[in-house]
Amino acid sequence: MATQSSQWNNNTAFLLAATGSAVGLGNIWGFPYKAAENGGGLFVLLYIFFVITLGFPVFMAEVFIGKKGKSNPVSSVESLAAKSNSSKKWGIVGYAGILASLIIAGYYAVIAGFVIDYGFISAQGVAEGTAKDIWANQQSTFFDMTFWTVLFIVGSCYVVANGIDAGIDKAMRFLLPMLFILVLAMVGYGAYQGDFNAGINYLFSWKADDIETTGQAAAIVQAAIGQAFFSLSIGMGTLMAFGSYMPSSQKVSKASGVVVTADTGVALLAGLAIFPLAFGLGFDPKEDAFGGSALVFETMPEAFAQLGVIGQLVGPLFFFLLAVAAFSSMISILEPSVAFLTQKFSMSRMKATGVILLVCISLSLVSIAGHNVWKDVSVGALDNPFEFMKYFADDFLLLLVGTGMSVFVGWRLQKVIDADTMGISNTTMMNLWVFILKWVSPIFLMTIWTLGNLQVLFEYDLLFEIINLF
Repeated sequence: MATQSSQWNNNTAFLLAATGSAVGLGNIWGFPYKAAENGGGLFVLLYIFFVITLGFPVFMAEVFIGKKGKSNPVSSVESLAAKSNSSKKWGIVGYAGILASLIIAGYYAVIAGFVIDYGFISAQGVAEGTAKDIWANQQSTFFDMTFWTVLFIVGSCYVVANGIDAGIDKAMRFLLPMLFILVLAMVGYGAYQGDFNAGINYLFSWKADDIETTGQAAAIVQAAIGQAFFSLSIGMGTLMAFGSYMPSSQKVSKASGVVVTADTGVALLAGLAIFPLAFGLGFDPKEDAFGGSALVFETMPEAFAQLGVIGQLVGPLFFFLLAVAAFSSMISILEPSVAFLTQKFSMSRMKATGVILLVCISLSLVSIAGHNVWKDVSVGALDNPFEFMKYFADDFLLLLVGTGMSVFVGWRLQKVIDADTMGISNTTMMNLWVFILKWVSPIFLMTIWTLGNLQVLFEYDLLFEIINLF
């Protein structure tokens, strides 16, 4: 039997929690390296475009489901389905969101473990020319990786176990201001020490001849949408869980606008913190390790090494920033599954958190093995279990869940949606939001999902084949 959720003590609590969820490693680790992997400017411009046109509307849809359903992701969807005389099977959207959040937690904790470890490594000092070897060595040590990963998971679960007020709200009031201060400090240092103009040019300009095939273009579009959804925490169930705790006086549209703006701003600031410093020290994205985790754990430590003694101060500050971001997001990622167990199965919050703790540790061990003992064990077209988990959650599940929520709210909840809950008094704007959810979002997301997965999983360029028919 599902039970109703608790409630935030004030409107600020939701803003802090949702922003803490959105502003995490997805922004400060994921956004810069995905921009580097996908050509810089084109990816960034597409990312901003999709945040505004698709991310924001679907973000509001997910928060609305939580606020109106007043329960965990699964129960909220099922209760709203009942109110709209729809099938209870729509609950699969909630289940898929929880599954995505658990898989993300499994690999996210591993990256966070690296971040904590590198904070100590950078404080000790990294000799020039050794960053690549250090990164290779850190990935090869299964038990060391396990220690840092489990430490991070336990710390995150401790906060979640204390509830939404004493745990999540209290933690976010401390972490979020610190995170914004650290981001601005890193941007200022990058502007002072690095090549700020080169960073700006790399992030906000692109050349058409950089795109060699239509399949590559589709993959970049999919990566941009995936990053937009991941960084906004769309499709993980987090927004439904946090939305269910919203006070009745808080409006979905206004609160969502604040969170989306803050999240996008931090992502862009992260790029302005990393790329100017890297370019200023002579690093080239076409020659140096700018793709994947190597950008943060290989290129940046090498950059700090070139700064000498100053690097021993800036390096730990950078990784402390990443650790704060990781912690704030991980707390939020865990909440949907804990809420599901406590409300759906009447577990105590402590017991539910304990169950999720064990699940996360188990998944993280698979992810850790993907860096060493199973690094050559491919999963389909993906190189190893870590890459598979990341791809399956980020680029496969999140887009599917986002599509499911769009269709559910746009097509099935038209009679349930009300202007007061949404905070949208303008009829035209309300109709535009519903139109995007009914038509634009599902069609576009599934088109990109299909093209991108065919390209990545089967190396089949469907768009190219269609163009050739004409």
